[in-house]
Amino acid sequence: MGAWEYYLVVLLVYLGTDLLAAWGLNLEFGVTGVANLGYIVTIAAGAYAYVICTLGSPASAGGFQEYVGGFGLPFPVALAAGIVAGSVVGVLIGVTGLKRLRQDYQAIAMLVVSLMAATVVTADTPFLNGNAGLVILPQFAPLSDQDPEVQRWVYVGIVAAVCVLGYLVLRRFTTGPIGRTLRAVRDDEYAAAAIGKDIVVLRLVVQAAGGALGGASGALLVAFIGGWSPGAWAYVETLALLTAVIVGGMGNDRGVSVGTFLIAILILQGVQFLNDVPALKAIEGLLNRPALTQDLGWIVLGTLTILFIWFRPQGILPERRPKYGGIRG
Repeated sequence: MGAWEYYLVVLLVYLGTDLLAAWGLNLEFGVTGVANLGYIVTIAAGAYAYVICTLGSPASAGGFQEYVGGFGLPFPVALAAGIVAGSVVGVLIGVTGLKRLRQDYQAIAMLVVSLMAATVVTADTPFLNGNAGLVILPQFAPLSDQDPEVQRWVYVGIVAAVCVLGYLVLRRFTTGPIGRTLRAVRDDEYAAAAIGKDIVVLRLVVQAAGGALGGASGALLVAFIGGWSPGAWAYVETLALLTAVIVGGMGNDRGVSVGTFLIAILILQGVQFLNDVPALKAIEGLLNRPALTQDLGWIVLGTLTILFIWFRPQGILPERRPKYGGIRG
């Protein structure tokens, strides 16, 4: 497999995992109005759950890393465990911020939860190997018995299949009566409560579903890259997904897919090629900022978010309002 073919595989896997994560965040924020700035924790939960289920005991895995559990389970079971872990963590995050808090305070509370989670994992080495993170042995465990050039494309197919299933589940929440109910909760929670809707329960259900998509994203990603550490789930990663949702079109599943491609692939991957630009290398040396190109990526994301919120808050593909009796409502 040539370098460009391998890079294409990497881009496709990243696109699939980012789509799952962005769909989950859009379900929570774009459709239901839950400003979950701690969403990255559900992705991390799925990744860590997959690693723990895939590795055996710390002693059998070489003893160079510490972690709780260790079960040596097959790929489908470990993936399911990652999905469940993301869903459970999503509910736990929701419990901290969904009761008696308005949306801006919910966002702050959930952001604090993500910072606390990262601090706990980093500080407690016996829990999940601290700041060093965990490494899967062997890397790319689900298809390790196949030819490396074949297994990567097979894995792309696995990610695509999970994305299709995730999208079908997503559409169950964003279309039909449940979709209209969730949008009613987003637009006016007091009016929704007045007609008998349990706002907190609905939001917790959405947190569970969105967390499951995030857990699937984390599990699939860590199975491909072969390791996971606190550095992979800083709170700013949630902001990247949030930018994809805002740019693509909040509440529009297809729009979020377009936004994810633009943000996760074209921008965040594209800025890496700026390392080959001589002028930027000279500026990095002058400013003593070796990570300048990565910083430029975040600057572009922040600028895009501000511009879209100011000039086109509906995003590239606006949310489509449902039709009732042939009349657009």
